[in-house]
Amino acid sequence: MIQGESIRKCIQEELSQRGLFLVDVTVRPGNRITVFVDSMQGVTLEECISVSRFIESKFDREAEDFELEVSSPGLDSPLKLPQQYQKNMGRILEVITFDGMKTTGKLVEAGEELIRLELETMEKDSKTRKKVKVIKTWERKIDEIKSARVAISLKNKK
Repeated sequence: MIQGESIRKCIQEELSQRGLFLVDVTVRPGNRITVFVDSMQGVTLEECISVSRFIESKFDREAEDFELEVSSPGLDSPLKLPQQYQKNMGRILEVITFDGMKTTGKLVEAGEELIRLELETMEKDSKTRKKVKVIKTWERKIDEIKSARVAISLKNKK
């Protein structure tokens, strides 16, 4: 059975030369291999085909029968790498931390180790007693985040 780590080692340099980065590799029973790649500009079908052909050229189908799928992570896939957070700057994220805290906010900063969201809340003004929009900042280390996804909204903004 082909190991995910051997695929990672095989393609890291090639992906880098193509301006892509590796998000994940999974190998399921029956040598069913799924490779997710991404870039700051997104990934085209042609790039996926090219990466698939590159991987196929590095492994012997006669020795190891395998099924290979190369794709970009879908919009509903969780963010896993700092580059994915950086790619989604300005978007609304739904974040769940390992301690169970759920937060939704606009991604305003993404580094190698932490992210910062801008949260909009409505609070009563102590003087006027009217509700006013308050913007707060929320930051966490990426390794404290259990799941982060881009929030998909079908609302029409006016």
